[in-house]
Amino acid sequence: MAVMTEWLTHTIEPWMPPGALKAKDDYQQIARQNGWEILDLIRYNDARFDDQVRQEKIQEWLAPVAAGDLVLHQFPSYMSADFEQEFQAAIQARGAQAAILIHDLEPLRVEKDPAWEYNLLKKTDLIVTHSVYMDQALAAHGISGPFIHQELFDYLGEPASWAQFQPLINFAGTFQKSPWLKQYQGPDLELFGSLPKKWREVNWPAAAHYQGNWSPTEILSQFQSGFGLVWDSDFADRHYQDYTRYNAPHKASLYLRAGLPLIAWSQSYLGQLIEQNHWGLTIDDLADLDQINQVTSDQYQAFQENIIPVSQALKEGRYSQRVLNAIKKRNAQ
Repeated sequence: MAVMTEWLTHTIEPWMPPGALKAKDDYQQIARQNGWEILDLIRYNDARFDDQVRQEKIQEWLAPVAAGDLVLHQFPSYMSADFEQEFQAAIQARGAQAAILIHDLEPLRVEKDPAWEYNLLKKTDLIVTHSVYMDQALAAHGISGPFIHQELFDYLGEPASWAQFQPLINFAGTFQKSPWLKQYQGPDLELFGSLPKKWREVNWPAAAHYQGNWSPTEILSQFQSGFGLVWDSDFADRHYQDYTRYNAPHKASLYLRAGLPLIAWSQSYLGQLIEQNHWGLTIDDLADLDQINQVTSDQYQAFQENIIPVSQALKEGRYSQRVLNAIKKRNAQ
C-alpha cells in the first residue's frame, strides 16, 4: 500500500550555533520544496523530566502522523537514548514507517558502551547512510538496512565570488578535534571557526592565520583562494579520522560551493570521490600538504571545472532530492 504522507523531522535548537544546524535546516527546506511535510521537534533536556513528560511530548509531536505515513527522522536529535527509542516505537505503533537519516553516528567515531544506536537502527524500517562503506560498518553490527545513500549533503547559499588560484589552504572546523593546528608547519593556512576558551591564548604558528568565526552563509564568501582541507585526528577513544572512511563531511560541501578544490585523506570516502571526480588532491599525511606548491594554475582551473557541476547540484539541493525521491518511489510500490 502506498504511503499516505511523508514527514521529515526538524529539531528546533535555538541556542545552538548556526553552523551546527545548517545541514538539517537545509534538508528540511529542500524536503518542504519537494512536497514533504515537516514535523518540528523542540529539543529539550529530557533526561531532567520523567517518562510521562517525555511520552506526552512524543505523542504531541506525532499527533498529525497517521497509519500508512512515513517519518524520516534527522538523526541524531541529541536528546536521550530513551527519547530516540520511544520516538521510533511510537511512530511504528501508529502504523507508520520509521526511517532514519543519519547526519552523524556517534558509535562509529566515539567508543560507547552501550552503543544503543545500533539497536535503534536494527528496528528501523529504512536507513539513509552516506556510503556503501557506512553500510558495511553497520552490517558488522548486525544492521541489514534497507539502505539509501546520501552521497553528499547539499549546501544552500551563494558565494560572492569563485575562489582564485593560490598555493594556500583553508580549514574550517572544530579546533578541539585538530590539535595538530598548534604545531602546524606547512603552506599558508587560513583558519575559520569558533575559538574554544582553551584556544584563545594560543600562539599560532607562523603559517597559520585565524580569520574568525562566520555564519554558514557568510563563510561562503570568505574563501578567496586556494584549497579546502578536510582532516580529522584520532584520539585514544575518539576515532575521528577513521570515521571519515564512511561519512560525507558537510565541510566538503561548504568548500565545493565556494569553488575550492578539496584536499582529504586518501583512505577516506571523500578521498575516493576526489580521486574519481578529479576534485583536488588526496594525501596520506599532513606533511604531504606541500603538494599544493606543485599545482599549476592550469591544473587548479581543471579542478574547478570538475567542481562546477557538483557545486551547482549542492546549490539546488539535488543530492537530497535524489534521496527523497528514492524514498517516495520505494513507498509507492
